[in-house]
Amino acid sequence: MFTGLVDLATISNFQEDQNGYKLCVGAPALDGLCKKGDSVAIDGICLTVVEQQASQLVFYVSPETIQRTALLNYKTGKTVNIELPLRPTDRLGGHYVLGHVDCTGNVTSIQATATSWFFTIEIPEPFIRYVVYKGSIAVNGISLTVNKIQAGEIELCIIPVTLEKTNLSSLQIGDLVNIEVDILAKYTANLLPKHG
Repeated sequence: MFTGLVDLATISNFQEDQNGYKLCVGAPALDGLCKKGDSVAIDGICLTVVEQQASQLVFYVSPETIQRTALLNYKTGKTVNIELPLRPTDRLGGHYVLGHVDCTGNVTSIQATATSWFFTIEIPEPFIRYVVYKGSIAVNGISLTVNKIQAGEIELCIIPVTLEKTNLSSLQIGDLVNIEVDILAKYTANLLPKHG
C-alpha cells in the first residue's frame, strides 16, 4: 500500500525479456532502502525488486502490466515517480494507493496560470463512474484531488510544489498516464447492488 507522495527516479534501461520486460531504474533517493523482493511503485505501478545494486533497482514487468499501463511507451532516460510502501508508523499524507493501475488516461489539455497548472485527462467510461468531485485519484502514482468532472474527463489543479516534485512537468497533450481510482469507490460500487 502506498500514499501517492512520490520521489523522482530515471529509467536507465527498459527492454523486452523472456516472457515480459526488464525495467532498470536509477533511484538515488532510495539508495540503501530497498532489497530484492521489496515492493516499489513506479508511476503508480506496484512492482517487485528482482535485483538491486546501490541506487539501481531492477524489476520484471509482466505482459499483463504492459497491457494495462502506459509503460510500453516508456524509454531510457524518462523520469518516473517512485514510492516505497507505507509503513504502519508513517503519516498518511495522500490517500490509500494500492499500486494496481485500473486504466490509462489521455492528457487532453494543459493550461498554465500564474499560480498553478490545470491538467484535463480523459478517463475510459468503465472507470469514470468511480471518480467524484473533490475525491482522490492517483495519476502516475501521485495522490491528487479531482477539481472537476465533465463528459468523461477530469480536471486537476496542480500547485508549483507538486509540479516540481513529480514528473507531471514533463507531460504533454496526448500523453498516456496511469490511473488508479479510489479503492473506497470501487468497494462501495461493488457492495451496493448486493446489499441494496
